[in-house]
Amino acid sequence: MSSSKEILIIDEDGFSKVCSAILNGEGYRTRLAISTQEAVRCISDDGISLIVSSYPYAQSFLQSTMAKEVPTIVLSDEFNNELIEIVKGIKNSICLVKPLDFERFKYIVHGILNGYLNLSGGNIIA
Repeated sequence: MSSSKEILIIDEDGFSKVCSAILNGEGYRTRLAISTQEAVRCISDDGISLIVSSYPYAQSFLQSTMAKEVPTIVLSDEFNNELIEIVKGIKNSICLVKPLDFERFKYIVHGILNGYLNLSGGNIIA
């Protein structure tokens, strides 16, 4: 895995730490944000290759212009029209419905960051 790839995780503290531990174990660097303001600062600093966020927790960030260009994985407990509209607004996104299959999650992260899962110009709901 490339250590130059950095993943921003935007979620509640508990799940952020679990997600970070899983991705660090795969060789990725992670940054945690528990607020939209923190997430915006991380994106502004540059170097973020992927965003992992949860809905509705990170809803305001997902609707911001900062989230529009970076590949994004949205995790959600439910699937509804509001979530569909949010995901449509993000250029390169995939939405995964919980409970999360961590092996599948790691495969998707690896695929996005290593270029064999191309999200450009589209949205995937899985």
